[in-house]
Amino acid sequence: MKQKILTFVVHGKKILALYSESHPKHGEGGWFVVTGSVEEGESYKEAVAREIREETGLNFKKIFPLNWGSIYTWRDESCEEFNFLTFVKKRKVVLNEEHTTYEWLDLDSFVNKIKWNDDKELLKKVLKKAIKGELYFKEKTVKDYRI
Repeated sequence: MKQKILTFVVHGKKILALYSESHPKHGEGGWFVVTGSVEEGESYKEAVAREIREETGLNFKKIFPLNWGSIYTWRDESCEEFNFLTFVKKRKVVLNEEHTTYEWLDLDSFVNKIKWNDDKELLKKVLKKAIKGELYFKEKTVKDYRI
């Protein structure tokens, strides 16, 4: 199973939303967050730090695991993705070729804007706690979307 990460990038109380055009390699477009694959020999946190640098040019202060993830199929491959919240040092973003623009948004605006195929109210609760350094899910919670 392919290992993946998804991270919400935070500076102060603002969350970074990234916009991507539809692309054959990266999937359909829209507003989303930093995501990517865990490379061989790399930890999840190392993958988060690398993907943030690659996609935004930002460096992290703290990577906060959310105890939350999902299993899904993408392009005929099973993926297990774990979610993080990452606090970054600065707000000046340098985008790579995956994204065309970005916005720093408050929590409500962020949740309303991004593409999220699950419960947005749950997402808001998880992020609200995580920004304060608290976990919503006390135990590891992984939802299997393949079923």
